[in-house]
Amino acid sequence: MDFIPGHSYSSFTLKRQAHIAEIDADVYLFEHDLLGCPLLAIKNSDANKTFAVAFNTVPTDSTGVAHILEHSVLMGSKKYPVSDVFGEINKGGLMTFLNAMTGSDITYYPFATRNLKEYFNIMDVYCDVVFNPLLSRSTFEQEGWHYHQDEETGELEFQGVVYNEMKGAFSDPIRLLFHHIFGGLMPGSTYAHESGGDPKNIPDLSHEAFCDFHKGHYHPSNSTFFVYGDAPLAEELSYLQEHFLSRFQEREERAEIEEGLDVEQITFIEDCYGVEGEDNGTATMGKTFLAVGQKVSTVLNRQENAAFQVIAGILYNSDASPLKNRIVSSGLGKDFGGLYLCTSSFKTFMITYLVGSDADKRDAFLALYNETLREMISQGLDRELLLSELNKYEFSVREEASRAQRGLDLFGKVMPAFKYGTDPFETLEIEELFRVIRHKALEEGYFEELIKKYLLENKATVVVTLIPDPDKPARTQAEEKARLAGYAATLSIDQRHQLVARTAELQAQQQTANSPETLALLPHLSHCDLEADLHFHTVRPTRMFGGTEVLVSELPTEHISYVDMGFDIASVPTRLLPWLDLFGTIVTEIGTKKMDFMHLARELGTCTGDFAHSFNSYSKVGNAESVRPVLWFRMKCLPEYQERALHLMAEIFAELSLSDRTHIREIVQREFAWSEHSAQSEGYSLATSRAFARLSPAGAYNEMISGVSSYRAEKELEQHYGEKEEEFLAALQEMATLIFNRRNLILALTADPEEIESFSRHGESLVMALPDHPVSREILVLPEFPAHEALITSAEIVFAVQAGLLLPNGAGYNGHFEVLKNYLSRDYLWNTVRQMGGAYGCFIQFSHITGNLGIVSYRDPQVRKTYDSYAAIPQIISGLQLSEKVLEQLVIGTYGNFDPLQSSAAKGATARDEYLSGITAAMKQQRIKEIIATRVEDMQAFAPAFTRMLATSHRVTIGNRVKIEKDADLFDRISEL
Repeated sequence: MDFIPGHSYSSFTLKRQAHIAEIDADVYLFEHDLLGCPLLAIKNSDANKTFAVAFNTVPTDSTGVAHILEHSVLMGSKKYPVSDVFGEINKGGLMTFLNAMTGSDITYYPFATRNLKEYFNIMDVYCDVVFNPLLSRSTFEQEGWHYHQDEETGELEFQGVVYNEMKGAFSDPIRLLFHHIFGGLMPGSTYAHESGGDPKNIPDLSHEAFCDFHKGHYHPSNSTFFVYGDAPLAEELSYLQEHFLSRFQEREERAEIEEGLDVEQITFIEDCYGVEGEDNGTATMGKTFLAVGQKVSTVLNRQENAAFQVIAGILYNSDASPLKNRIVSSGLGKDFGGLYLCTSSFKTFMITYLVGSDADKRDAFLALYNETLREMISQGLDRELLLSELNKYEFSVREEASRAQRGLDLFGKVMPAFKYGTDPFETLEIEELFRVIRHKALEEGYFEELIKKYLLENKATVVVTLIPDPDKPARTQAEEKARLAGYAATLSIDQRHQLVARTAELQAQQQTANSPETLALLPHLSHCDLEADLHFHTVRPTRMFGGTEVLVSELPTEHISYVDMGFDIASVPTRLLPWLDLFGTIVTEIGTKKMDFMHLARELGTCTGDFAHSFNSYSKVGNAESVRPVLWFRMKCLPEYQERALHLMAEIFAELSLSDRTHIREIVQREFAWSEHSAQSEGYSLATSRAFARLSPAGAYNEMISGVSSYRAEKELEQHYGEKEEEFLAALQEMATLIFNRRNLILALTADPEEIESFSRHGESLVMALPDHPVSREILVLPEFPAHEALITSAEIVFAVQAGLLLPNGAGYNGHFEVLKNYLSRDYLWNTVRQMGGAYGCFIQFSHITGNLGIVSYRDPQVRKTYDSYAAIPQIISGLQLSEKVLEQLVIGTYGNFDPLQSSAAKGATARDEYLSGITAAMKQQRIKEIIATRVEDMQAFAPAFTRMLATSHRVTIGNRVKIEKDADLFDRISEL
């Protein structure tokens, strides 16, 4: 069907259309005739159809009303009065993406699927929940907050999913930094408020104000629609009009963002964040965060915004940055970085931060920062550094075309245009703009001009100092208890009984399952919508360059080569493993005998898109005790740089130089600063590694290299570096000698045919540069630690993990178990740990090769209650009763998990890992057949295995001291991380 500008289609008038070659798509901009809401359509042959509706949600306080509403509309609507619509559709479907997100001034509801029937099904559900939600008081209390008093304990507390989520979020000092920067640069604005919700303010939100916010912001006139992919555009327009928009008779105003005041002088803000430990100096020394935020421009200036994204790399993030290296080498902090924000608000900002500093170093940091910037612009930016960062930025733009969720990516690009009134078509075109920027940067001193104007001579600046405070966690707990006590003191005896009754009533509602009749209202796929056979990409193993194993994935990659260089590390002794991750980082940064680390950074930026390391431990199907530990280095490059990049890799591995002691120490300090930060805000990965450690050799390797053992070794090294420096440097050299050996090497390549052929000619330089000598295999010896352990951090919540051996050697594993796992994660644990317990999430990790299973809660306010939910799993499974329709949806959702949408790069990595584990396409196809044939009794058959597993499993909890010590009897040992 041809669409003509100025004509109306299903009450949408086409305002503009164009074919944009850069994204190889036809783009259409419509506006609804009556309601005025825009709809942008990007049409191409992509089968992964994407839909989104977004609302301008403008908070006037920090109660988190927009965030709580985002959760709550998905809990039931007039057409679909289903308890937890989102959870139900998430259990069973082929969606490749399904979510909702709250930004500082907008709320998004996007999804994507390759199935046309499902596309219109979920479009119907999403539109009904946003325009016609139920918004019951129970939903508000569950998702937002409520006073919770369990009759058994008599303890009064705040509970709610968003409340606990934001407690976890506010444990992250980086979030606090950004909160203060936005508030400081835009006082009185929309952005001075915390749209996600500040835990201190969330209990100020009433159900009435919550409902009023929906009335004021969720009208179609305040919405923007987005469609992408190969679905029929005419049908999309008619569906939206006929089923939803035709019911609204009046246009309303779009919500206006309050930009606030312009800051005209430098502002200093000081706050604190919680750390664990005694206030004796050691808990706070070198843990202050310093940040500088500066208003630069507005979203209207595309050229300056693109330029500043490159400038951020030049000044803050490249290891070749004179500014970064001067500040880090000064000893003022452990890491220095920054970023440019040009889509979060109408105004744009440059933000730079110093991690691992002290409050009394703020002025010295600012002085050195400004002094170095002046020197850089007076001398002119280094041309090689300019080229390096320009190339890196251009690579990132080219790689976008190969992303799996291309629709979501483009949605993110165009939405700021609708929020702030710019041209959405312009945001999809960058090539000519970048050509101009490259010329001006290299030939006209353009970047120097921008740095001088916006960074050196800019009064619109805020400086934030975030000081560590060991007393803050206890103080926050005391403030919360005092607030609850104050409320309790106002209650009469009858009101107390009513509160206990209301708590019990809410719990009873949470435990009440949807009736089959209610669930039948939701649109579903059925077995007949599934393909009996799926195509699974597999690698083509071959031998090249004198016998080196190369795993080739021929896939469309936009002519980018993804080269994985893996080294078997079985020869590395146990004593060195906790430092292996640091070793990998150092290798990617430190330099060679021919070039120092700054020269290496420039060369990597020029000829590669990225160079990074990771670790995997592989066990073979049928042999859980086998293990092949591999340290991977992934490099990606454009075809014109492939030969040069491979020669660079050869030099890095063969001529690694560990002589720069100063920079090695800087890397150690930086890496631990971020490890410590991650442990506070995302500690579940450490708890998971610990719980799995004794279950298999692969688990032991993961614990030693990326778990608690590694974290504590890194902490000890950083805190006593002067004493341990010689030992550490010797360890690095020993690891380099043991690892960088031709006999340890395995290569994997994901690329187009032309780049594969080119690699066959140029890859030999990499292999032949490595020494070739015999290797031995070390026996890993895991240190002793208790079966049940709790690790204390300053977080306000916990992460509770329980792991054990479910199916020895994977025996008995089949597709039926995958359906059960889907049920446990998306139904039972979702309902008990998240909905009833208040955790932000809970999921299962399982290896069908080893047979080991772990249950993990995320940002959880509970300890004992969560473990009680885990303990009830065998009983839940043995008593499982599911209607045919519910089972069918679980089967379809599980089927979808086996056919994920992946980019070519991700497909190549998945196929690589499956090959090394002995997983074949035939095995996966057999699982598919078993999934489709699953019956309830097939799922019930696993109940005894769960009983045995839980009886011998390991518990590990990481997080809040008070919550852990309250249930101390669950653990053999409690210690600070």
